[in-house]
Amino acid sequence: MPIPVYLITGYLGSGKTTLLNHLLATQEVRSQRVALLVNEFGTLGVDGQLLKGSAEHVFELNRGSLFCACIQTDVVQALETIAAEIRPQLVIVEASGMAQTADLDSFFQLSSTRDRFQVQANVCVVDPNFTKVLPYLKASRAQVASADGLVINKIDVLGEAGAERLASVVRDLNPRAAQVRVAHGRIEWDWLQSLQHVPCQGEATIAPPQELATCSIVGRQGDRKAFHAAFAQMQDQLLRLKGVVDWGDGPVLVEGVFDQLTERPFRGEEPRFGITVIGWKTTAEQLTQAFAPTLQRTDIPLVNLTLGNCGH
Repeated sequence: MPIPVYLITGYLGSGKTTLLNHLLATQEVRSQRVALLVNEFGTLGVDGQLLKGSAEHVFELNRGSLFCACIQTDVVQALETIAAEIRPQLVIVEASGMAQTADLDSFFQLSSTRDRFQVQANVCVVDPNFTKVLPYLKASRAQVASADGLVINKIDVLGEAGAERLASVVRDLNPRAAQVRVAHGRIEWDWLQSLQHVPCQGEATIAPPQELATCSIVGRQGDRKAFHAAFAQMQDQLLRLKGVVDWGDGPVLVEGVFDQLTERPFRGEEPRFGITVIGWKTTAEQLTQAFAPTLQRTDIPLVNLTLGNCGH
């Protein structure tokens, strides 16, 4: 029997990792042998760190590439390992926030994977920032349009009227998808299982948009004041920032979405210190120049990548 697969998509910062951690804590999922396949927008693997305490088998694809056709070999190798060595009862895939759904489906339609895996549903997570990214990020529109289920997340922030407006926007883009409204990604397993997958019909992505750039900066100790100043300086060009730093009181998870920056204690083990940033209509060099001086380097080399060439 093919191994069932659930795909989790959604643009940067919508709450995919929070939703996944919630699922992994449910009795229905905890009772199964689960493999996770996680793709991130940078090389530091922040989301992988946040998930490793919740799942035994986590496969990370974070060499600076997006979850697109240009890393097909990496994806297929990971799936072959999962099928041959882990033999899970369930696979959950968390895609990069810039992933095209057509690429995800294409990986499971290859001759080497289609008899081993069966996609059960593609769930897309949206939050209050969706209307900000919709006009200029093609991937965010495609993720919603191709979804089997739409999770309207952070209703505690949206409020009833805001949730209704967002529901209307995504319904216009995808009237067939089932919707659910939640806070903190708390979807029900039964709702997820009720979805019926319709494969996405679209061309595979050869490379990410040229307007995007990312850099990953390794460093543990940081200057909090300088970091916040750099964030304020670059916020008009920032889409996403995520990482683990230490302002002097222990590891802190920092997350930025547009002009919103949050911090909370990092609860994982053996953190990989540093940050990854995605910018819009800027360069990796400009992002590095802004943020690198705010972190004290370790002996690990600085990683500096542009998304336009998939990190090659």
